[in-house]
Amino acid sequence: MKRSEAARYARLSAVLALLLISVTGTVYLRRIWGEYRDRKSAPAPAPENVDRQSSGLTFSKVDGERTIFTVQASKSINFKGKDDSRLEDVRITIFGKTGERHDVLHTQSCQYSKETISCSGLVQIEMQSAVDAARGAKPLMTVETRGVSFDRTGGLAETAQRVKFSFPEGSGEAIGVQYRSEQGTLRLMKDIRLNVAQGSANVGSGKGRGSSEVHIVGSSLLFDRDARTMALAGPAQAETETQKLTGGEMLLTLSESFHAQELVVTAGAGKSEPQLTSKTGGGGAGLVADKMTAVFAQVGWVARMDAAGSVKGKMQRAAETDDFSAENASMEMWPRVNEPKTLELKGNVSIKTGTTPSVADRTLQTSGLRVQFSEGKAGGAGHPVRAETLSTGTIDWLEEPLGPNGLRAHTKLQGDTLQVNFGPDGKAGELRAVGNVITERAVEGKPVQSAKASDGTAQLAAGGGWTQIELRGSVKLAEGEKSAQAERAVFLRAAQSVTLTGNAVVSDGTRETHAQQIIFLQSTGDVRAEGGVRSTDFSAKGNSSQLSAAPANLSADSMRANTKTMRAIYTGHARMWQGETVVEANTIELVKDRKEILATGNVRGIFPQTARKGIALWHVSAGTMTYSDADNRAHLEQNAEVRSADQRIRAQAIDLFFVRTAGGKNGSATQQISRAVGTGGVIVEQGGKRGTADRGEYIAAEGKFVLSGGTPTLFDAQNGTTTGRELTFFFADDTIIVDSENGSRTVTKHRVER
Repeated sequence: MKRSEAARYARLSAVLALLLISVTGTVYLRRIWGEYRDRKSAPAPAPENVDRQSSGLTFSKVDGERTIFTVQASKSINFKGKDDSRLEDVRITIFGKTGERHDVLHTQSCQYSKETISCSGLVQIEMQSAVDAARGAKPLMTVETRGVSFDRTGGLAETAQRVKFSFPEGSGEAIGVQYRSEQGTLRLMKDIRLNVAQGSANVGSGKGRGSSEVHIVGSSLLFDRDARTMALAGPAQAETETQKLTGGEMLLTLSESFHAQELVVTAGAGKSEPQLTSKTGGGGAGLVADKMTAVFAQVGWVARMDAAGSVKGKMQRAAETDDFSAENASMEMWPRVNEPKTLELKGNVSIKTGTTPSVADRTLQTSGLRVQFSEGKAGGAGHPVRAETLSTGTIDWLEEPLGPNGLRAHTKLQGDTLQVNFGPDGKAGELRAVGNVITERAVEGKPVQSAKASDGTAQLAAGGGWTQIELRGSVKLAEGEKSAQAERAVFLRAAQSVTLTGNAVVSDGTRETHAQQIIFLQSTGDVRAEGGVRSTDFSAKGNSSQLSAAPANLSADSMRANTKTMRAIYTGHARMWQGETVVEANTIELVKDRKEILATGNVRGIFPQTARKGIALWHVSAGTMTYSDADNRAHLEQNAEVRSADQRIRAQAIDLFFVRTAGGKNGSATQQISRAVGTGGVIVEQGGKRGTADRGEYIAAEGKFVLSGGTPTLFDAQNGTTTGRELTFFFADDTIIVDSENGSRTVTKHRVER
């Protein structure tokens, strides 16, 4: 082989060798690169203490065919030499024994053992129903906390750390929580604080005061999902800007849609009785009871409030305070505004109203009371419109003194039903009593005044007292021995007066007066009667200090009297009759303490006088007449005249003197004329005789006239005229005794015409 060919073969071999080396290196490098790439994509090698790790862990607790809860985790790591594992991205879904729930507990990392799952990091619990979960609704309640342990066997999740929770109507926080998956209960352990939004007052109206928050605190809270209840252990307190409710325990019942339905507050184990307080711009109110219940409308406002057992309350206004008590109370609320619409108190109801400073107090007692309120408006609360007792009611006023030295009085008004109407300012204006009405008024040192009627009305003062009480229908009054009756009676407090109208009758045990209207002014003792006045004085019966033993009767158009001065004036066709004695005049006045009768204006009268043939009646007339029982005398003036069937005496003034004798009707004693004395222009007439003198005296016992003074003269149409210094004429034997100036006496007998 030539040197050149050998060289060429050598070069070709080298090229082939290099090519083989290159291919081999490329394959080798590719193998190395593949191994490197596999090593990069392969999972990290397990730590030395890890026995096994896996992804997508799921396990469930099953009761029969029902799944109670399911635990899901994205990764599970088992450690060498340990019985527990670590779960990551843990989600526990709780369905409950009935499958109606879909509560979820979620956390990033947990320690998993045979019995418990412990989550030290942030844990979130979402509570909702299976139906809501299926339609993607928001959770009913969301709870966030740390350090939760979940018992796989009993389904209990709990922590002692701080808990924050929220729900559609509010949020809150507490220390510690226990969630029992099988029972569906969530217990917040202590230091409960809740903020709950009240139902908006402007729902559906575009008006109102807007919503506000309720701040709630308590020692623990138990939420029972299946029973739909939230139990807050006390001391518990719920507070808004204007109201505060406290108690030993609060139990909130929720509707099927988990809205507030009913709140019950009780004293609980701590015996902290429920108490509700509220404040307004003009005052405040408070309520205490053994049990309080609030019933909510679907949209959140309070529809009704109930209080049961030993209910006590207080309402404070600018210058007035109401204290009330009852066995039970119920308040219906106006929609949307959380203001009272009606209030009912039942069982031993007592309401006491006092003023500041205390000048008048009133107390209402009944077994049942209903109060109606006006609807509250934006920016202001409603006010009472009408109040009515549901059974017999009694209202008692302790009145302020009238005048600087006045005494305080108690006035009481009772009826089968009491009704109060309130004005636009919310102040009571009129009180009406219906059925079996009774009033009483007691003043220190005086007899109690009482009255009965079919119905009545009281006008109320702004300070709490009464200004007028009107009674109607068969009114009957009593005060000690005094009594009265009428169709209508009106009491005016300021005037201290009583007005009786319609067949009015008053009696004090000794005197009875009838009239269409009778008015008493208690402060002055004045009494006025109008229309057909008729009085009877029974004190005269058997009492020799009167004209007759028979009762004294008086009638007139009107009467004025005074119980303090013991005077009574009868005016207008006044007439007085007692036994056989009658007095008529324009005015007749009785002065009881002096035992006098004063008659003025067209006086006419009839008086008895013993005559030979029984009782003769003497008729009198004058301008005025004064009768004095102490003197047994009647004094007549202004054209005075007395006459009987046979005799007649006229003079400027005539005095009639009486003696008490038997012989009246039914044999009763009576005052009879014993003597009559006329003065000033005396004219005496008997039969056909007529005598004149300055003074004339008639003596009934002797049956004679004595004329004296001036020039006594006796005219006789048949026998002429007789004069003398004094003339005495005897009826019995027609004898005239003439006393002349020289003292001689001439006796002349005449035939007297009969």
